[in-house]
Amino acid sequence: MKNFALSGVIFTAISLTSAPASSASNLWLFSLSYENNKPSIEQARKITDTDSYTNQPHFFSRGQKLYYTQQFDAGSASQTDVMEYNLVNQYHRNLTYTATSEYSPTPMPEADGFSTILVDKKQKQWLWLFDGGRGHKFSDVEPIGYHAWINNDEALVFVLGEPHTLQRLGRDRKPEVLDKNIGPSLWKIPDTTLFSYTKNPEPENQPWTLMSYDPEARQSSLLVTLPESAYYMAWTPGAKALTIVDNVILAWDFREPVVSEMPNRQANHTAESADTTAPAWQPWLDISDYCPQGGSRLHVSHKGTHLAVVCEEGSEG
Repeated sequence: MKNFALSGVIFTAISLTSAPASSASNLWLFSLSYENNKPSIEQARKITDTDSYTNQPHFFSRGQKLYYTQQFDAGSASQTDVMEYNLVNQYHRNLTYTATSEYSPTPMPEADGFSTILVDKKQKQWLWLFDGGRGHKFSDVEPIGYHAWINNDEALVFVLGEPHTLQRLGRDRKPEVLDKNIGPSLWKIPDTTLFSYTKNPEPENQPWTLMSYDPEARQSSLLVTLPESAYYMAWTPGAKALTIVDNVILAWDFREPVVSEMPNRQANHTAESADTTAPAWQPWLDISDYCPQGGSRLHVSHKGTHLAVVCEEGSEG
């Protein structure tokens, strides 16, 4: 293991593919080509092979780098760091290398650096910025689980609670609660000014719904019901929503009309409100040869040429 100091952050270059192969989940990287907008796999590569938590892939630098969360164990103790995989050089390095735990690496929209969710020694969860130094807290709101940036000064965040809430945070400004009963997928919808999130007041009794949020109008809208058993989602550059059911990725095209609007900020629509005439989710890519036990989180690169998938290999840690 070799350490490098860069901009105040210690980087560690390691080979994750040499670790034991009995992990609960690992990352697969797929190179894609398209014919009539239908993807096919040109190359598939398992880029991690660990026996601990590997999750939350997110492409950076126009798809040349993939950030993700990796757990490291030392006896009975464990913590997570943000890792970078360079698609060109095919190596991994540790971007945070801290005694705390960092999750959910996310690029800043208008600046260098990245943000994470940092879990401190008291198990408090903060929105944390790494912008050239050791990092600093963005807001006093906690516990935050996930986030997406509206701009460099505002973020949409998943705040854990009973129920979980979607909140809009600004620097030195009181947070605004936008919705409740939300899920862990927060994304910018490509080629729009909108953001998406998932929602379900009764997860045991109905499917999850995919929602949109307009930061300018401060209005949420119901887009579509997620397929049964689907939980995580992501977007293609062409604004197709993707989700995984078992080991098949399904797609729904955002360019179809929005099915229902909710002027009320608390947005109390349930899955039963979804328009059953809306276009169905369609098979997009079969990954069963690589993820026979199914996948969970996924992310598509800026040009749609690469796809990262968390493939399950046992009970997730």
